[in-house]
Amino acid sequence: MRLIRVLALAIIGTIVVAACGATVAYAPFVDDTLAAKPEAAATPTPTPVPAPSPVPLYTKLRIFVASESTDQVWVLDGKPGEPYALVGKIAVGKLPHQLGVSPDGKWVAVNNRMGNTTSVIDPVSMKEVVRLMVGKQPHGITWSADGKTLFVGHEHDMYIARFEAGTWKPLPPLMVGVPQHVLTIAPSRPNELWFTLTNTSQANVLRVYDLETGKITQIKVNDVHDAYFTPDQSEVWSSSSGFLDKPSDRMVIYDPVTKTVKSEIHLLGTYPFHTEKVDQDGVFFMADKSLMVISDHLGPGLLWVDWKDRRVMSETKLGQQPFHTTYDPEGDRLLTTTNVDGMVNVIDVKTRAVIQKIPVPKAHGIGAVPIAAP
Repeated sequence: MRLIRVLALAIIGTIVVAACGATVAYAPFVDDTLAAKPEAAATPTPTPVPAPSPVPLYTKLRIFVASESTDQVWVLDGKPGEPYALVGKIAVGKLPHQLGVSPDGKWVAVNNRMGNTTSVIDPVSMKEVVRLMVGKQPHGITWSADGKTLFVGHEHDMYIARFEAGTWKPLPPLMVGVPQHVLTIAPSRPNELWFTLTNTSQANVLRVYDLETGKITQIKVNDVHDAYFTPDQSEVWSSSSGFLDKPSDRMVIYDPVTKTVKSEIHLLGTYPFHTEKVDQDGVFFMADKSLMVISDHLGPGLLWVDWKDRRVMSETKLGQQPFHTTYDPEGDRLLTTTNVDGMVNVIDVKTRAVIQKIPVPKAHGIGAVPIAAP
């Protein structure tokens, strides 16, 4: 028994020693920082999306021109960037002269200078909708900044007529006590109607009618023909003489706030006349507010004026007696009338060159209206 017990203990000891001497197997160590990472998905290259083409401001621009010798308003149409063509003639009163487009483009009004009437035209249908009875020899014309009121001045009457747009109901006239030549309203000063005098011996021939109070301010200046705001409306400039056979290179510059003369300049070798006016000569105006274009009867042509530096930069030569100008933004073109040769001159703003001429007998007032697609 003792022998058997000794043998059993020997066998157990052998097993224990064998177990302790065996190599221990460990699970392999994996370094996560060295583990293979899944490949990143390729970033797709975005497909370029073309910028949307700018939407044209109009399908066509419709130009209205007062033809003094035909007692008509001639109508030209031009699609963006394309030449203009005659599309119609509208019978109005005797000797249509100054023409005014409402700021919203809904109406075109023309003074029939020798007919003592003002014709109002629907620019879409190209029809005269009403012929208003006004005073003697209507000349100056403008619209209120909101387009709700039409103003008509007279060269041989003592008041400025007013009409309600749409109904054409006469409103109480502005009794100014002197005959007037031209009218001017700026959107930045909508309650001020600036007007020049004619056919009078009175002094201070530039005046301002306050539409809220009825007060008239007389500006101390003489020999004024037309008056107009600079493109940024910070100044008012006036041309002198106004008689075709008495040229004057004098321009007077005013502060519209104080209504006083700032300075007097002379644009040597020129006879400045008119520029494009807001609330009169169309809906659109040049984006470059540093430039003012002024018709020149002596050139004859269209002056390109740096009004801040008080200097003429260049002149586009035109036919005799250039008068009024309107603007085409899509083609970046100006259209200026010349009266003696009877033309509407289309001028490229970038090159300042005449690129088209359209005959209109005795062309004078002009205005542009955008026409949308039917």
